[in-house]
Amino acid sequence: MVIRILLAVLVGGLLGLERERRSSPAGFRTYMLVAIGSSMTVMLSQYLDLMLTTQWRAAAQAAGATHDVSRFGAQVINGVGFLGAGTIFMSDRKISGLTTAASLWCTACIGLAVGSG
Repeated sequence: MVIRILLAVLVGGLLGLERERRSSPAGFRTYMLVAIGSSMTVMLSQYLDLMLTTQWRAAAQAAGATHDVSRFGAQVINGVGFLGAGTIFMSDRKISGLTTAASLWCTACIGLAVGSG
């Protein structure tokens, strides 16, 4: 898990450094946090799946609990899409922030991939 988190820090940080070097609105910390958060979310989902199929299986079945490993990741994609939408501006028929929104979304997807192993 530590290696996955460190890899997410590295990948998100590198993307953020490139954006910060170009004086883009979102930089090093933003991209690093998006990558870390998404990787930790998918690792939590995997851990819960492991717990509900092994140690807590009887309790989960008794309570009628169901689980889907992909749910947390899907919510990361939705949430970061919402975050990215806030970075898009339109003024004088010119759109800005679209690349920032797309790169934040892609960074979240990369974080999910790193977190899932």
